[in-house]
Formats: sequence, structure tokens, C-alpha cells
Amino acid sequence: MSMKIVKHLRYPIFLMIIIVLILELCPYIISPIISNKSFSRKQLKKELQQEYQETANLQSDKKNENRKDEYLGGSVLHPYLGFVSIPFTGSNRFGFHGTDPITQESSDTVNICLMGGSVALGLFGTSKNKIIENLKHSKYFKGKEFNIIQFCLGGYKQPQQLIALNYFLSLGAHYDIVINLDGFNEIVLPFVDNLPFNVFPSYPRNWNIYSRKSFDNRVQLVLSKQLILEIEQNNLNKFFVETPLFYSNFGLLLWNVLSNNNKTAQFQVEQELREAVSQSESDYQSTGPQITFSDTTQFFMEQVELWQRSSILINALGESMGFEYFHFLQPNQYYKNSKTLTEDEQEFAYEQGRHPYKIAAQTGYPILVNYGKGLIEKGVNYYDLTLMFKNEKRTVYNDKCCHFNEMGYNMIADKISGYIVNYFDNKEESVIKQPPNGH
Repeated sequence: MSMKIVKHLRYPIFLMIIIVLILELCPYIISPIISNKSFSRKQLKKELQQEYQETANLQSDKKNENRKDEYLGGSVLHPYLGFVSIPFTGSNRFGFHGTDPITQESSDTVNICLMGGSVALGLFGTSKNKIIENLKHSKYFKGKEFNIIQFCLGGYKQPQQLIALNYFLSLGAHYDIVINLDGFNEIVLPFVDNLPFNVFPSYPRNWNIYSRKSFDNRVQLVLSKQLILEIEQNNLNKFFVETPLFYSNFGLLLWNVLSNNNKTAQFQVEQELREAVSQSESDYQSTGPQITFSDTTQFFMEQVELWQRSSILINALGESMGFEYFHFLQPNQYYKNSKTLTEDEQEFAYEQGRHPYKIAAQTGYPILVNYGKGLIEKGVNYYDLTLMFKNEKRTVYNDKCCHFNEMGYNMIADKISGYIVNYFDNKEESVIKQPPNGH
């Protein structure tokens, strides 16, 4: 009886095996057709797992450092800083990820503060431990513990870093080292998020949206569409990671297609939101002082000057409060001749057509580089990282904005911590300066 059952099932089983084999092999044929790139099982698994982990980190108080850019629903107005994350939804009581920024002075612990936008936040989440391990190589830090806190959020730009630092110092925080990784947001976001809506350039990004007491029906409808798409993307990632499809070539290709469609829809909804808000009634609370400038170059120069002055003020604050300040200009793929992009980077990390981010970065980065030299002349520990990937043959960028993959962040962490270790190893005085009057 059993042999008859086996014979009866032999053909269906054989047919099922053939179908599975075809499904598992077809991505290698289909992928170049639908996405103009060869199928990479390893790369897709890595991308899916990374997105899934970032979503999981949003829901965990203990694992929140990898959180990416915040946008609208995840943030609330702040009276001094513009906006912060909603506290206790993956954030500390002040609305930032990681441990409490109010740190106490300790002879056994080096308190390090990291500032910047989403790139600095990505560095914190991906490479915080690498920075700590590298700093331990300095003889001045022998036997010390390290505590890295951050107040970085997607979209933060000067003077938000300067204001946030003053705010937390006024609340009693003590920092021994302050690291600022920025530059991109300072030139791109005023051009993209503020200028088109007549919002004063130094105001926080999307201030015309955040600051409104209420929205008209059209804006509320677009916001709900945006939230639905974000939930769908999170559910999509969760389904493909937590089922056997994660180990299937066909499953990975299917996730990639569905995920790309969702992200395209999210981008279109964001453009729709900007348009809807631009047609809503504005007032001084949402726009600030009137903007006047003669041409685009002047506009970018004014933003860079604000960036430069903010850094000089942070440095002066360090001299009075007893911390060492290190300022790093972040690399970007749109800065001319800064990197020979790989095929993957050309595909998913470089905008081939005209785009406001690309235009602003290409125009503004040479000005940043030039004004950065003035920071050194003013005594700031400033380092230009824009050419650090010039001879790098591997892929380090992971989107068309400004962000990096794990290897890219780790390389930035090595570079930053290397400069800091070298600074302290060549410093004759004590590794941690004492605050004025011994307080």
C-alpha cells in the first residue's frame, strides 16, 4: 500500500521540485530585464535585513541607535531645537536616540557628544563601538571608560547643533569631546525645504509644516497616505524576513520589486505633500523673516557662512567649558571628483538627472571646502573628509542623498577616531581639560 502511494506521489513531487528550481533560477534571468542589474542574493538579503532591523529598532528602547531620518509623524515641536523625536517611542526623555544627553563629569569616563544630521545618526548607530575601540588606542585614554551620547536627527542643520549643545550644557551636561559631522544639510536643505516656500533659510527643515497649528483637508489626506505607505513597507520587510521567502531567490527578487514600488510611491507622496503645503495659507509663524538674495550663489554662500560661524562659536564654547571640539565635513557623492562610483552606486546612489539635492550639493560643496580652510585659521580642529573615498573602489554610498552602507560608516569612524587619537597623542597637557574654576 505504501509503495503505491509513493509511486502515485512521485510525479507531483518531481513536478514541484522542477517548479521550485525554475523559480529559484529565474531571478538571474529576470533581474537584468526589470532592474537593469544582475541578481545578487547576498546584496538583497543584506538590504532586506538592514531595513527590517531599522524598523525593529524603532520599537525597542534598548536598540534605537540605527534609526534613520525622521519625518513629520515621528517628531514633535521643541521650543529651542525646532523638533525632536517623540520621547519614549524609541527615544530618551529629550527626544533623541541613545542614552540620556545629560552626562555627569567623571574621572573614569570620557563623555563624547556626537552632533549632526542623519549621516551622523547613521554613524552613531553603525559605528559607535568602532569609534570607542579606536579611541582606546590612545595612551591618554588608558584605563578610561567611554560614553557616547548624541543629539542627531534626520534634517538637523546649523544652528540646531550649536543651540542643542548650549541647551544641554545649560541643563548641566558635561562633555569631554564634542564631534560634529555635518555640511550636506547646511547647504541642501535650506535650498530644497526652505527656499521654495519662502521660509527663512536658518529655520529647521520643513518648518512650514511643523509650525502650523492645523492643516487643511488636502494636507491631512496626503499625510495619511504617507503613513499608510510607511506601515506597508514595514509589514513587507517583516513578512519577507520572518518567512522562508528570506532564503529564496524568488522571494528576495519579489521583495525587491515590491519594496522599490513602495519607495517610489513614498517619494511621490512626499512631493504631493510639499505641493499641498505650498498651496496652504502661510503666516509669519511658518515663514519667518523675509528672504532677499541676489542670486543662487549668494544664497549658498550665506548658508555656508552660517555653518562656519556656528562651528567657530562651538569651538569658543569648548574653550570656556572645557571640552575638545572636532569638526568634520562629511563626504558626498555629488562633490566633483571625490569618488569614482561603482556600477551599484551609479545605479542606486547617484541621481543621473536634475534633482534639487544634486544641484545644491554640486554648487555648495566647493564653497564648504573653501570656507572650511577659514575654520582652521580660526583654531578649530577641522577636517575635510570630502576626498577620503577618492581612491576607494568599493561601494560605500547606499542612496541618492548622502548616506552610507556599513563599510562606508566604518571607514568614516576610522578616519574620525584616527584624527582624534593623533590629536591627543600629540597633546602635552592632560587628555581632558578641566572646566574653568574647577567646576
